[in-house]
Amino acid sequence: MSASYLVVDESSETPPYRQIAEQIRAAIERRDLMPNATLPTVRQLAGDLGIAPNTVARAYTEMQNEGWLVGEGRRGTRVAENAPLASGRERARGLREAVVGFVEGLQHRGFSVQEISRAFQQAL
Repeated sequence: MSASYLVVDESSETPPYRQIAEQIRAAIERRDLMPNATLPTVRQLAGDLGIAPNTVARAYTEMQNEGWLVGEGRRGTRVAENAPLASGRERARGLREAVVGFVEGLQHRGFSVQEISRAFQQAL
């Protein structure tokens, strides 16, 4: 996986480490990242994204604790053999929660439901 698949939105209310973890998790669930695939080192990914290494380290650590990744010290970090893939229902719930959180964040920033709806329609 290269950093070209990852984007950190500094204006998002979601912390950067969480954005990274969510994007890596989604890539695993889509099978863009297969079991045992090696991820970039913390320093490589931080440099590619222009963020602090501890931000990437936090994302990797969280994902290791959840069973998505396996850290092997100097050998790097890889996708776990038995990553806890979500069912279709869990993925749909996660999508719904993400959309609700996104919309609430936009409303908090002063956008109306109509503005948000138009933007979604244009984006799709």
